[in-house]
Amino acid sequence: MKKLYWESIEVNDQKFFFTVTQKGLNFVSSPGKYLSELFDFYPDRYDYQFMYDDAVTNDYLTELSEYFDQKRKEFDLPLDLDGVGTDLQHQVWAEIQKIPYGQTITYKQLAENIGKPKAIRPVAHAVALNPDLIVVPCHRVVHTSGDIGDYRGGKDTKKALLELEKKPIEKHALISKLPLPKLSQLGKSDL
Repeated sequence: MKKLYWESIEVNDQKFFFTVTQKGLNFVSSPGKYLSELFDFYPDRYDYQFMYDDAVTNDYLTELSEYFDQKRKEFDLPLDLDGVGTDLQHQVWAEIQKIPYGQTITYKQLAENIGKPKAIRPVAHAVALNPDLIVVPCHRVVHTSGDIGDYRGGKDTKKALLELEKKPIEKHALISKLPLPKLSQLGKSDL
């Protein structure tokens, strides 16, 4: 029985579940969906032993939290996509991970990037079957027309993720302003 460690993160009143194997992240749910959505991607894998162990999932939770807090633009997490997807889907998911933060490409460009310019529909289908939302940033793939297109997490979530990545990161001063001395303190040696 394969051990599967689960955790969740809540963002703007939407909960995302994710699961981790000994090899890496293997699933991120749609917002507001349950952990059981995993079986849509791994239908033949009912032999999982679900476990909760924050020592295993903490690094993944930290990176996802940093992404939503705009402190992380790229994920360093190992992925475990064994047992899911075809060779084409794995090619598409690997190419999606190369799309820079805050940028988008079209399904057509994605198909061209993997050397299959006429396979736009199978490429779009592979994008839709991405089991690792956000970490494999399929929200960055849009239609040629400019329409953002569908998204497993819903169009509103896709739009929110794209807006999050385009929002300027707030800069904080390294040194806060020092208060000016009061006029009555001027000329005193203990300032």
